Amino acid sequence: MSKETSLAMKDVDFTPGQITTIKETVAVGASDNELRLFLYQCSRTGLDPLSRQIHFIKRGGKATIQTGIDGFRAIAERTGKYAGNDDYLFNNDMSMFDMLKAKMEHPITATATVYKIVGGVKVSFSATAIWDAYCPKGGESFMWKKMPYLMLGKCAEALALRKAFPNDLSGVYTEDEMQQANAPKQEVVATATQTKTQELKKKVTEAKKVEAEFEEDKPMTDEQRLKIEELADDEKCADVKEKVLAWLTGSVKDHTYDAAELTITKLKKIISE
Repeated sequence: MSKETSLAMKDVDFTPGQITTIKETVAVGASDNELRLFLYQCSRTGLDPLSRQIHFIKRGGKATIQTGIDGFRAIAERTGKYAGNDDYLFNNDMSMFDMLKAKMEHPITATATVYKIVGGVKVSFSATAIWDAYCPKGGESFMWKKMPYLMLGKCAEALALRKAFPNDLSGVYTEDEMQQANAPKQEVVATATQTKTQELKKKVTEAKKVEAEFEEDKPMTDEQRLKIEELADDEKCADVKEKVLAWLTGSVKDHTYDAAELTITKLKKIISE
């Protein structure tokens, strides 16, 4: 670490030894500027990085500072203005009991309400989190499958706390909010590729159902004729289009091939025979 960086870190109440430890164990991969920002947030929120109360995460080259919902509550409590919260509500106004009674596998939305003393008055701050926006896919979804109501509720509570205490919580996110960012991208690519492969196989199967093989002395079907006419309309086949149409009116008993596999090249070869 450069001397300039070490000196700058003294402003956020960390010793040089602590800074080195944090950079090597907690903020791994952080640049000097990212480390400054992380330690500033640690100092500002009062959370201890060495006790794992606050984390530095880097995804795709972008840094994110994270803590747990308990860390958010602790930060709000230290302001002296936090006045508690209500139980989470789901799908607009249903309690978790109502949701379980209705045998709903997971909520669509979760709403959390927290309270803050503003000018001597207890004021409510509510926020809603949407399942599709926060639930991760793949291996990261284990806890979401096990405790779907709690996980989405915590995301909503983090949103509400950030709304109530923006000066204290801006720039910091909870682990629950960011789990969707950990979902492996290769799974999405693999799924898309698999879907395209299945669609292609389906099209080939359907084509082979209606475009049977030509056999000797077997008349051409309407579907096969249309297929050849479509190929003849291709600009690459413009120079032989007249021969194609003439050929279609004649005998085809000497030509055995699968119409579904017919290409411009094969068509030209057949016509030139």
